[in-house]
Amino acid sequence: MNRFLKTPAARAFAAIMATLLLGALLPLIIRGTSSPVTSALGLVTGPLQGLSMSLSNAAKDFAGYFASADALRQRVNERDEEIAELRAKLVEYHDVMRKNELYEEFLELKRENPQFQFSEASIIGIEPIGDSVAAFTLNRGSVSGIRAGHPVLLGQYLIGRVAEVTLTTSTVYTIINPRVHIAAYETLTGEIGVANSTPELAGQGLAAIPQLERTTAITTGYLICTSGLGGVYPKNLIIGTVIDVVDGDQNFYVTALVQPAVDFHALRDVLVLIEQ
Repeated sequence: MNRFLKTPAARAFAAIMATLLLGALLPLIIRGTSSPVTSALGLVTGPLQGLSMSLSNAAKDFAGYFASADALRQRVNERDEEIAELRAKLVEYHDVMRKNELYEEFLELKRENPQFQFSEASIIGIEPIGDSVAAFTLNRGSVSGIRAGHPVLLGQYLIGRVAEVTLTTSTVYTIINPRVHIAAYETLTGEIGVANSTPELAGQGLAAIPQLERTTAITTGYLICTSGLGGVYPKNLIIGTVIDVVDGDQNFYVTALVQPAVDFHALRDVLVLIEQ
C-alpha cells in the first residue's frame, strides 16, 4: 500500500481530488455561505463555547454563593449581638428584682427597728461544708462600717455574723458554722436555748438546740428565733424550723434539729447590721 501511494499515479489522483474539492468549495466561499470547513470548525468550537458559558455561569453562581454566605454570616452576627444584649438585660432585670426584694426586706425591718443601720453587701465567695455553706465572703469591709461580730441578715432572717474584716471585704460565718452560738427561743412554747452546730450537722446544712429537757414541748415544725439575750443579735430574727427532736447526751437531754430558714446557696445580697 505504501508503495502505491508513492507512485506517480497516486500523486496524480490526489492532485485531481484536491482540485475537485477546491472547485466545490469556491462557489460557497464566494457566496459567503458557511463552508464545510466552517461547519467543521463549528462542530469543534460549539461545544467549547457551551463549556465556556457553563464555566462562566458556574463562576457567577460561585460568587453569588459567597455573597449569600457573607450576608448570612452578617445576619447571624447581628442576631448573636441581639441575643447578647437581651441576655445582659435579663441579668440586669434579675439583679434589679433581687435588689428590690432585699430593699423590701430592709424597709420592713427598718420600720420595726428605726434605730437599725445597715450596710448592703454582695456575696463574692463561699466556703462549703458538706452540702451547705459554712462561710462566705462579702464585697464590703471596714470602710463601709463593718466590724467583726456584726449580725448578717436577709430581712427578718438571720444569716450569720461577721468573723473577719479587711478594708474592702468581710468573712461571714453562717448560723450552721460550728463556731457560731446564738441565744434562741421557740416562739410557741417560749423555751430558750443556744443554737449551734457540729461539723456533722453542718455538713447536712443543720443547726441544733442541744440539752433541752426531755419534757420539752418543742417538736417538729416549731419556729426558732433569736432571743436577744447577750445583746449580739436583735430579738425575733428567724433562725429556722425544727425538723426533728432526738436523744441527746447520755439520754438526759434531747436535741432539737433546726433547718435554717434561708437557702445559703441561693444568697446573692445581704444586709450587715452595723448599728442597733
